[in-house]
Amino acid sequence: MRAALRISVLALVLSAGPVAFAQEGSSEPTPAQVRVAAEAFDKGREAYKAEEFVEAAEQFERADNNAPSPAAIELAIRSRDKAGELDRAATLASLALKRHPEDQNLLRLAGDLAKRARPTLFELTATCDQPCDLTVNGKLVHGTPDTQRTLYIAPGALTVRAGWSDNRSDSKQIQAQAGSQGELMFAAPAAPAAGGAKEPAELTTTGPVPEGSPQKDEGAAEKPSGWSPAVFYVGAGLTAVLGGITVWSGIDTVNNPGADRVRQECAERMQGEDCALYQEGLSKQRRTNILIPVTAGVGIATAVIGLFLTDWSGKRSAESSAQRLRPRVNVAPYAGVDGGGLQAIGRF
Repeated sequence: MRAALRISVLALVLSAGPVAFAQEGSSEPTPAQVRVAAEAFDKGREAYKAEEFVEAAEQFERADNNAPSPAAIELAIRSRDKAGELDRAATLASLALKRHPEDQNLLRLAGDLAKRARPTLFELTATCDQPCDLTVNGKLVHGTPDTQRTLYIAPGALTVRAGWSDNRSDSKQIQAQAGSQGELMFAAPAAPAAGGAKEPAELTTTGPVPEGSPQKDEGAAEKPSGWSPAVFYVGAGLTAVLGGITVWSGIDTVNNPGADRVRQECAERMQGEDCALYQEGLSKQRRTNILIPVTAGVGIATAVIGLFLTDWSGKRSAESSAQRLRPRVNVAPYAGVDGGGLQAIGRF
């Protein structure tokens, strides 16, 4: 009879309209959080009906994160259980029992899950000296930061980590055994000092600089960011040399031995393409055909270097720096109550 009643209530929740969300404690969820929780709850309800229980559990947990409610966490528990994740279902049930001890439906559900979980899982009580988040083997345990949680975990080697604000954490290892219980205590590391260490302020002076003190050249040129112009000049020279060789090769190919001589001598000897003069001319033609693209490639590379990769400001920067560092002396007349004269005003 009670089982049939629970099934009827669950069906009513899954088929009903919007669910009212309320957050325990003095802090109420914001309207934006309530909206996110309602959307997640609706998605979880649809996934549960489609028997996609893992997706349903994730959506119900998302709804519970934004606006905790008995309905959201109960459906998250049932979804994890339906998905075959007894450890996560029993852990959620222990949280629900702690948050809603007056909810009879959750009391019955949590008792049933604990009874099934204890023989096959490891029951761990994790205690923190300050409210903390928990992860087990890298998986976040659902719920808000708390000082104590009861976890049901599959047997095996475990790494349990507690986390606090300012990226502080404490990690412990434990060997979990089926049907056993254990306890871990976590202490929060000290929080970093507010503001952190400050660097000493730079010393500045407003008075005259003592004679002989080194001064920073305000016009000091920045280090060049491109290649030296010498690279471009080398490329340009190489292009000119290759161009000259290519022109000579083309002329030599045409004139030596020359088409008429090749045609005449090879025809007289009736050697065809095996004629020595013909092969000589063919070899020179290949040489010229190779030189042409090589020369063009070197020329194009030199142009790219000159246009985009060369720092042409180096020479001008050096000249302007030398000009700024050159002493300047101005001579001007002056007049005063004691007479007049000339005065020299200089910058060194």
